[in-house]
Amino acid sequence: MDEIKEYLPMLIPIVVVQLSLLVYVLVHILKHDHYKTGSRALWLAVVLIGMNFVGPVIYLIFGRDEE
Repeated sequence: MDEIKEYLPMLIPIVVVQLSLLVYVLVHILKHDHYKTGSRALWLAVVLIGMNFVGPVIYLIFGRDEE
């Protein structure tokens, strides 16, 4: 338990960034209809399955269409 308390100050900012990135990407997917590749269902699956940084970053690189 003491080890968790030791690393907690470093983990909190990482978790906040991860959750805010996830929320941003999910809102973007649900609001927009056009993507570079794929469909809404595909990108929701990619983001939710790769819930860490990987899924949202993949969407921002390959799926987000500049409007």
